[in-house]
Amino acid sequence: MRAGLTAGHSITITVGDLPICTYAYGAALPRLARLRTLTGAPLASTLTWTPPHADPGRADHLTLTELSATASTATVAHHLRWSAVDEWRSLTAALAGTDTWLLLFENTLTNVSGRPLPLTGPSLSLTGTTTTSSAARTDWRAAYDPEFTLVVVDDTANLRHPPRWPSGLSPAPFSTGAVTLEADRTVAFRYAVVVAPGDHDPGRASALAALGRDALAGPLPTVTRGHVCRNEHPRRGPIHRTRTRVLLRQCENHDGTPPTA
Repeated sequence: MRAGLTAGHSITITVGDLPICTYAYGAALPRLARLRTLTGAPLASTLTWTPPHADPGRADHLTLTELSATASTATVAHHLRWSAVDEWRSLTAALAGTDTWLLLFENTLTNVSGRPLPLTGPSLSLTGTTTTSSAARTDWRAAYDPEFTLVVVDDTANLRHPPRWPSGLSPAPFSTGAVTLEADRTVAFRYAVVVAPGDHDPGRASALAALGRDALAGPLPTVTRGHVCRNEHPRRGPIHRTRTRVLLRQCENHDGTPPTA
């Protein structure tokens, strides 16, 4: 895989000669668009994530902290600032078979407003999908098209897991009530998005969701993150136990020299 800077503060990830997505990290609303399956079928979907509180404002990109690729993965990470929160974000694309790839989205969010911040809104939005809405609580949802199957998986350590899905593939963990993030406290979110060729077989969707769960489970780094808001996860261990090494390195170690962009 390759990850290369393109015009307009964006990065395009390619597999061979096929571009599979473009991430506009410098936009006021950073977004992942121009998604394609590994067979080249385009998806009309756009993935965005905004802080889940009232009036998040626009994002100001501060620095690109990771831009790397191997034969089977590509990672983009950056530091950005919203009106009330400071965010570190990482997106890793990975091959998951001959016809499937997945995106691991993860971030940490710190309340820098100086006051308690109610988390009330949606967390992740994936537009352009045709799945019906659902009020059920579940850890994954799928959308089907003749050309692609798209699955979003919620991490078990996310707040209010499993979430409701009132708008297609957009999880809404706070639809049953707000969670307060105190000043200077940090919370984490993680999702896996799996992209495969079209297939309306529910069994195939379940298998793709399992791929997403495996990606979210990953290795368990032993890094201490005492400032993470652990009280929001009373039934699970510390958030750092499911963070990837890439994002931990960017959040904890500021001594490295980031790429310029």
